[in-house]
Amino acid sequence: MKNLLFRFTWLWVLIIILGLNLFAISFFYAAHKVKEIRMTRVSFDNAISRIVEPFPRKNKRNFYVEMRSKRDELVPRYENIMSQRSRIMKIIAEDELDVDKLKVALQEYYSVYEIIHLYVQDVMISTLEGLNLEERKAILSNFENQPKRNGRNGDNMRHPDGPPRDRNYRSSGSNQ
Repeated sequence: MKNLLFRFTWLWVLIIILGLNLFAISFFYAAHKVKEIRMTRVSFDNAISRIVEPFPRKNKRNFYVEMRSKRDELVPRYENIMSQRSRIMKIIAEDELDVDKLKVALQEYYSVYEIIHLYVQDVMISTLEGLNLEERKAILSNFENQPKRNGRNGDNMRHPDGPPRDRNYRSSGSNQ
């Protein structure tokens, strides 16, 4: 009987260890997926995300799924944009500013940046082509009725009836 009890104890220990390992694996996988989703949601340009935000849920999902399918094409272009930005910053930080060199670098930057926007616009148009007039008007209504944002990341939400949230507000009741 003692031997059987010993086996059940070790069985529970193994089950707990297996559960912890599965939790750790899922945690790291989720962290990886979050980074991937950020890229597919066009995080490099907040303006495009703001245009897609009022889409109906199904169409917004279709937009992101299609953008995700183009991810292999877009990631190298996005990395190219990042390298162009660093190149521009290095030109700015040189001992003597070479304006012609800076103009060429800025033109290259904008041409690469524009290519990504063309991809996004094509996906957006293909997403909207299947919508009828009522669904497109609903997008306009959603756009006009979005909550007002006062912060860079939208973390300082305004209520439609009241002033923006005061970040310096203390809930302790003291007037310090």
